[in-house]
Amino acid sequence: MKMNRADPRRFSDTISSAGSMTLFLLFAVCCLIMIAAAASAYERISSNYEDTFNSAAAVRYVTNKLRACESAEIAGENVIILSDDGYKTVIYEKDGTIYERLVPDGREVSPENGEAVFRADGYTVTDCGGGLVSVSAEGDGGRVFTAYCRIPEGGASR
Repeated sequence: MKMNRADPRRFSDTISSAGSMTLFLLFAVCCLIMIAAAASAYERISSNYEDTFNSAAAVRYVTNKLRACESAEIAGENVIILSDDGYKTVIYEKDGTIYERLVPDGREVSPENGEAVFRADGYTVTDCGGGLVSVSAEGDGGRVFTAYCRIPEGGASR
């Protein structure tokens, strides 16, 4: 009589299948861990970028406007009036937002009714003397971004 003996071929197929499934499971777990780590890194980078983008970009924007104009003056606390051919641009801060307003020459220039350009907390414009201006803004993380720019035409302050 023949007893039921384990077929070596069937046993090796079972071990092979179990090994393949184990390797696939290990691969899937490693993929999930890598995706979670990448998502966490992306979240940190994105958060830091958002924290610094507005403030740094606001400082760069204002200094580029200063460099591009024909003449400029500081007309009050955090108010800059830029003069170009046929118009004036007023850049000012109100409630943590930087605004810009374009006004034709001959019209009254006032820091109101402008278009919001950037959100920037702690925005300041400081006359450093000798036609040098410091423009700075604070990021959400407390980091302060500062740039220095020479005002065209000497830039008399009022």
